[in-house]
Amino acid sequence: MENVDMMAEQIADLVRQASAEDAIPAERVQLLAQAVDLAVDPLRQLELLMLVADAAGRAAHEAAGRALRGEGRPESKAATWKEIGRAADLAKDTAFRQFHGGDALSWSPAARGVRQAVRRPTSGECSR
Repeated sequence: MENVDMMAEQIADLVRQASAEDAIPAERVQLLAQAVDLAVDPLRQLELLMLVADAAGRAAHEAAGRALRGEGRPESKAATWKEIGRAADLAKDTAFRQFHGGDALSWSPAARGVRQAVRRPTSGECSR
């Protein structure tokens, strides 16, 4: 039990570090991913994975902004929307809309392999 408490403390510390205002976006993703690795409870893992997904989208947004400004690019040349879209595996128009319309970049549910789910009754449930 003591080991579980220690893991919970480590997870809480990693989440705290990731939530700090001065945390670099890509660093947040790494810290939260470490927390996922420590979590045993699948619901806690799910919660942390959702935080990772959000942090990754925000880090991608921040990276796109740096690319647009030419930061870290060869000859400090600003990236085009086509280049950003290609790097993010998004259409350039989608990358543009997501960048200017929010705080994160993300793939569509279909691009992530998400399909419309049909809920089937579990054993013991009545079907209509």
